[in-house]
Amino acid sequence: MNNEFLAWLGVARGRFLLLTLSCVALGIALAASAPGGELVIGEAVLVLLGALAAHVAVNALNEWGDYRSGLDLQTRRTAFSGGSGTLVVLPHLLRRTLLLGLGCLLFCVLIGLFFLLRKPQLLSSLAPLGVVGLLLVVGYTPWLTRHPWLCLFAPGLGFALMVLGTRIALAGPPSAGDLWLTLTPLLLCNNLLLLAQFPDVEADRAVGRRTLPMRLGCDGALWVVIGQWLLAYGALLLALYQAEISGAGLGLLCLPLALRATWLLWHRPQRLLPALGLNAAISVATPLLMALGLTIL
Repeated sequence: MNNEFLAWLGVARGRFLLLTLSCVALGIALAASAPGGELVIGEAVLVLLGALAAHVAVNALNEWGDYRSGLDLQTRRTAFSGGSGTLVVLPHLLRRTLLLGLGCLLFCVLIGLFFLLRKPQLLSSLAPLGVVGLLLVVGYTPWLTRHPWLCLFAPGLGFALMVLGTRIALAGPPSAGDLWLTLTPLLLCNNLLLLAQFPDVEADRAVGRRTLPMRLGCDGALWVVIGQWLLAYGALLLALYQAEISGAGLGLLCLPLALRATWLLWHRPQRLLPALGLNAAISVATPLLMALGLTIL
């Protein structure tokens, strides 16, 4: 395996795929704790592969689109924002990156069709989620990034669909408690992408993007970040009073990290990078702890 191939895999943004593992784990835990839920390992593996393919698809298509628009040539890359920079160094891999994105998207669609053919009773609950997820993957870079509020909610919605899609594929239509718990990953993943836009305001503006930090300013967008953290952990606090989902309250262990990140963000730009790192940890660890709590408590 040559060095160029390994470098090209950077367009998949491997470190962020941990978020997919975390969200699928939460979906599996919800399915396993459902009344009469009986987990089939092979199906769980297929769901995980489909979710990973969807995430790689949106990452690769975003890298392809951002290089073609010139955005990648203007951003100040950090470990948590600004793209991978792979195509800036290896521009001849642009077509291959597009094929990777489209191929992963096709693979994800085929897995979804497998579940619909295997369990046709899920058509009304699973198919709409798949269609919305497909539109998010295809439309995020060229269209949703031009609309500040849609751009805010698109990432969180995508990961919430992963949680719900996993739950439905493995154990049928979700309960009210399952829907309630998807609020937390939805809001946290919104914040993951929102904060990553802070360093890129000028670069995004130059290529026609319209993000929330542009619309409200970074100070105004910070209040949105704080509000979403409050709502995300407020949902978990209320879950403690519902016996069937109270185990998910284990995710509250990440609340101190959110408080620390808030303090860091008040002292940006010097402390923006550590805040971005904490934000990434919060987004991955909280759903994972929720899944663990539902499993063992």
